[in-house]
Amino acid sequence: MQDKVMLPEEAKTRPARMAQHFREIVLWPLQIVTSGEKSGFGGCGALFDKESEDTPWRSAGPFGGDHFEERHYREFISFLPHAQRFLYGDAPDAARKNPGDLPMKVYRRSDIKKVRITTERGATPVICDVSHIDLYFFYEVNTAILVCEIGAENIPLEIAQGVTQTFGRAYPAGWTKDGQPVHCAARVEWLDEAGAVLSASDYEDRERYIDFVGTRRSPCIARHWEFVLSPIVNAASSDTGRLRFREIEYYRMPVMTYITLPSLDVLTKRDYIALTLATRPSKTGIMPYSKRFVQKFEANHVYDRMYSGGLDAPELETRFLTSGEAFAIVSAGDNPSLTDDQRGLLSQFRHQYFRLFLVAHFHKASLLMISDQLVATLKRLDPSKPDSRMAFRDETLLLQENFLRFSQRYFFTELSGRAHVRDLFRMLRKHLAIDALFAEVRSELFDLVKYLDSNALRKQNASMHRLTVVTTVGLIGTIVTGFLGMNLIAYAEESMSFRVEYFFAVLVAVTIFVGLTIIYSRRLTDLFDKLSGENQRDREEPPF
Repeated sequence: MQDKVMLPEEAKTRPARMAQHFREIVLWPLQIVTSGEKSGFGGCGALFDKESEDTPWRSAGPFGGDHFEERHYREFISFLPHAQRFLYGDAPDAARKNPGDLPMKVYRRSDIKKVRITTERGATPVICDVSHIDLYFFYEVNTAILVCEIGAENIPLEIAQGVTQTFGRAYPAGWTKDGQPVHCAARVEWLDEAGAVLSASDYEDRERYIDFVGTRRSPCIARHWEFVLSPIVNAASSDTGRLRFREIEYYRMPVMTYITLPSLDVLTKRDYIALTLATRPSKTGIMPYSKRFVQKFEANHVYDRMYSGGLDAPELETRFLTSGEAFAIVSAGDNPSLTDDQRGLLSQFRHQYFRLFLVAHFHKASLLMISDQLVATLKRLDPSKPDSRMAFRDETLLLQENFLRFSQRYFFTELSGRAHVRDLFRMLRKHLAIDALFAEVRSELFDLVKYLDSNALRKQNASMHRLTVVTTVGLIGTIVTGFLGMNLIAYAEESMSFRVEYFFAVLVAVTIFVGLTIIYSRRLTDLFDKLSGENQRDREEPPF
């Protein structure tokens, strides 16, 4: 992987830098908010089941299609039983009887057939096939993940790298002096089957994005991505919709890339780093990374279980690259298995490895969303208002219940028994710092629960102190009347009406006395503490 200085004669015999087969899958995790309801858990995916002509989305099976094929079978058996239940649910009959038992629901739109991408101003547009656009709704967790897969054949490697860097952007990071969007494609156009433009990006509309953020304090989403998500609308916009979405992570969507080349010799270390980080190599040839980063790159980001450096099987060399936010498979050779969509590496990329990437980013997005809900719940707390305190208690306990449900049903550290699949999933989790995020969210949540428990215990102790005072005061009268006997005042010979009136008079007097004792119980408690010398001992005893 060392960059080589090639002589002109060697350059003539160097294999072309041509991506024979290119696939890219972008994932966009979103928080779904039901109109008129608080954001949070609740299985809002069920609201999307009412299909109509107003929405292009149609329900799909857990495997993303109506037909169960061999590639789906190979995908299913790649995972452990608990992962199978999470990814695909139980038997279809059971699922129909109780749809809530399904862990997630998949929807697909088929009106978008191609996408035309111009990576930068003046570049030749590249037209990619749109294999599918899916929306994954996760029950009990208001998380949805938009998945878009595109592909092309025989395109220059530089163009493939440009598409990887610029396609999956929800909005631009900024603009150059001449108004060109930074780190975004110059133009993205969704095309139908006839090649007509359905929607186009507006990254260059600088004023729209600046005005939106300035007035709403929320990111403005590009037009072509709003079109894809329709009828789900941006929660910060003025558009109306039953389902609204909020961004959870960075504006740069997690991306998977699959590239086959004539030979891996055409790739330099700059290319490998660019593919791993979903960027493009610097045109100056200088890597903007420290020497230490470059030295540790392979150890931290490359999985070479199926790579020998061309020594053993040069006709089938495969390298796995990941930085967490990006996952790439680069392979070389003309072996048919590289492009076999049923049994080959391409099929594994679109199914097994896609599921690894999907689950890892679902875990991260859900944990980030729960953390955000904790902050929102705490922000709404007003300790001076009893109603606010009660609402805070109910919301915190609900978050605890749903976090436990998430951790038991959806969160796991192992997906597959296959060694390479297991290793890659561990690498993804490590780069995304999922375990650390899980521990942090769990600690934050249970800190709030401990606060509620300690607050309830404090109130209970205060109530017990007051009841003790009331009991102590009442004890005086009880002992006196018991000592003198119950017939201290004998009215047995009086009329019934007189005794009833006397009974109620005594009842009212005792009730008033007990009520006053309760009202002044705090002061009486302080008085009892002074009489018992508790305050004096507290002052005299050292704190440790």
